[in-house]
Amino acid sequence: MVLLFSCKRSILVLWRFFSSVKLTITLLLGMAVVAIPGTVVRPEMGRYDLFYQSPWFRGLLLLLALNLLVCTIRTISRNLRDRQRFAEQLAQLPAAAIRLKNESLDDLQSVLAGLGYRGDLTGNRLWARRGRTGRWGSTLVHCSLLAIMFGAVLGQQGFVGTINTYLHDENRIYFDWDSQSDKPLGFALRVDRFELHYYPMTLRFDLVDPAEGQKIGTFTRLEGESIALAAGRWRVLVKHFNPDDKVLTLGIFRGGAFVGDYLLFADGERFGGLKNPGFQAKNIQFRDPIVKQIESDVAIVEKGRVVKQGTIRVNEPLTWRGVKIYQTAYGRDKSGFWTTGFQLSKDPGEVIVWIASVILILGLCAAFIIPYRAVGIRRFEDAFYLLPLHGFRGDSGKEMLGEIVRKLDATSNKKL
Repeated sequence: MVLLFSCKRSILVLWRFFSSVKLTITLLLGMAVVAIPGTVVRPEMGRYDLFYQSPWFRGLLLLLALNLLVCTIRTISRNLRDRQRFAEQLAQLPAAAIRLKNESLDDLQSVLAGLGYRGDLTGNRLWARRGRTGRWGSTLVHCSLLAIMFGAVLGQQGFVGTINTYLHDENRIYFDWDSQSDKPLGFALRVDRFELHYYPMTLRFDLVDPAEGQKIGTFTRLEGESIALAAGRWRVLVKHFNPDDKVLTLGIFRGGAFVGDYLLFADGERFGGLKNPGFQAKNIQFRDPIVKQIESDVAIVEKGRVVKQGTIRVNEPLTWRGVKIYQTAYGRDKSGFWTTGFQLSKDPGEVIVWIASVILILGLCAAFIIPYRAVGIRRFEDAFYLLPLHGFRGDSGKEMLGEIVRKLDATSNKKL
């Protein structure tokens, strides 16, 4: 019996400890203080996240989670016991009770309903409340914070890694950042096409008459602009320039009709089956291009079969089996072959964190915007008395309570 009493006492002490607001404030201040060196001191390999993944910091988070869990249970229990608690308060007649002029309980309930109060009428007692959503606002905040923490724990089961590959190679292995080792991806990633898109470039080039060997002129044009020749009979459109392969594409127009494309390479030119329009482009000059977008056409392969295809761009990832694939890098090896790099991330708790974040905002709005108030009315001797049960603190609360009393008494005055 003594042992049972001692266990109950210990549990009660722990319950009070973890439900303490002082513990919450202490933990939050402590985490804020210890986070300072984790933010300003540069760690090894620049991995700031390793500081916050240390066992002792996670221990602080665990204590905070236990504190929030116990506080959440207490707030839920408090909300569910409102009916019982208000009934106990109505059983007494405290000094704060206000005597009403109206002597009809049905009229009083009708007036309260008009003010937005809903409640129960039992015998000669009535209690009513409004803003129940606001009452549960703090509980929603607690639950959403716990859900965010749970989502963060689930996120530890995911990974962040990279793949660097050549075109048409199938990659089944990725480099994991946390373990600093290669791990199986679970499917194959293949790049079928890679392309760089640049902002429009300003080009400077010469047009030469090959028959006469004379230079027609030196022209400076932005991609998309054109040049008029031979009194407007010919028009040369600067369509595109590939700075990687040094290929200039000019669109040739004669009399307003499109003739064909003139392609100028580093080691030659090409008209295809077109007749030479009577000029050649030479001495192409341009400034360093600025990359606008990186684009890769990829295929997901499982068991030798393509199960998904798509285009990955910067900030436009492709998702497969919960793995998000981002375009991050590109390059060329010494032989001139293109390579492209991807970042892969998987976070099983991401959806939970997003949903909980929305609930957190809704809970905060409910707690601060929707006030929760409750009043009770009971008969004592030959009169009815109004009891403020919840939500009437401060000057604004007193003003609101006075307004309710005036509305309740106004009904009695009309009858008189």
